[in-house]
Amino acid sequence: MRLSVSHSTALETLILTEQVRVDAIEWVDELSLTEIESGRSRLKGLSAHFHPGSVRFSEAGLRHLTNYLAACPESEVLSIHLTLLPRWISQPALKLGLHMPDWGGCGAVERFISQVRWLQDQFNLPVILENMRALHPSRYRYETEPDNIRRVLADTGCELLLDLAHARIAAEARQMDVREYLKQLPLELTRQIHVNGARPDPRTGRLADAHESMREEDFELLEWILARANPRWLTFEYFREEPEILKAQLNRLSQFL
Repeated sequence: MRLSVSHSTALETLILTEQVRVDAIEWVDELSLTEIESGRSRLKGLSAHFHPGSVRFSEAGLRHLTNYLAACPESEVLSIHLTLLPRWISQPALKLGLHMPDWGGCGAVERFISQVRWLQDQFNLPVILENMRALHPSRYRYETEPDNIRRVLADTGCELLLDLAHARIAAEARQMDVREYLKQLPLELTRQIHVNGARPDPRTGRLADAHESMREEDFELLEWILARANPRWLTFEYFREEPEILKAQLNRLSQFL
């Protein structure tokens, strides 16, 4: 298992001053291609992996992925979100307090499987799928249902990008212990693990995917999962410009390698 980290200016400083060592940087398309090229020029020799997350299953989306993968040619996989919901509708609606119809019975699983198969035909890279957080405590639950996750992975032949913060949020929506939720996922298919600290949203009190620093309970969950999964990569998703916190977190994570 190797260690990668989301890009930040703080991370660059720590690497260039030899305060931390990582095996790769995970880049996202919130950054422009020019910004990635510039960062890579400063971090010569360090592997760069592209994580698109949500993708557009269209010719425009295909061009977008192709350009970013060209900027990060060391990418071993194409890692995307396992999203059964139409995000361009559901997320704006939730922000407005609106609830869309239940898409779970509208062929959402079958449609996503077809989209993934189309994407697999476009690239030589293996596609891996990231489990998602629950968007709502009682609605849209089918997207995070273990049976649906298992079916999609089985029908597409994809491996799993296991996001532990997402799993915590999905478990909370079900009023389950996160370990019981994780036991229902195909952990044997785990290719990569994303870690960060989820925190309660002060507005709702529910867990949110805050990409904060990890707490002791997060490290304990990581230790538990590594006894049940054998990923190739452990990735710390942390975008904050807090070098001392980042350094301490990476030193702790390096002990798991």
